[in-house]
Amino acid sequence: MEKARAGSVAVVFLLLAAFICFEALQVPFGGLRMPGAGFFPLLLGVTLGIFSLMLLGTSLLTPGAGSPDVRPERPEVFYLVGSIFAAVVLFELAGFLLTMALFTAVVMKVLGSMSWVTAVVLAVVGSVTAYVVFSRVLLIALPSGILPF
Repeated sequence: MEKARAGSVAVVFLLLAAFICFEALQVPFGGLRMPGAGFFPLLLGVTLGIFSLMLLGTSLLTPGAGSPDVRPERPEVFYLVGSIFAAVVLFELAGFLLTMALFTAVVMKVLGSMSWVTAVVLAVVGSVTAYVVFSRVLLIALPSGILPF
């Protein structure tokens, strides 16, 4: 039962990856020096397709007895979905840095087995790194929200 569920999830994600790649190819691709609107969606679609194929392969080749318990009744699922919705709402209001730091810290604490201090430190470092890469290196405008930068 679990093996069939993992395989069907992999097929759904594989179809989603194909759709993302198809749609990404409908807009200008650009190049590595100057990526167009379709560059990153295509990259993400290909990555999703690779991970989907890996999930499909492991679900077909390995026995289902060792599969993780990912039922929707688990409270972690609700915490994750709630934090995703909160991040969507807060993204424009609070800005990229604050929203991603909070989102990452909550997800690492809820889904991982680490202390709040470790989760917050890793979340802040990761968010600042992502901010520097996107805003300073790739020159992509990110919402600043309530922060002055």
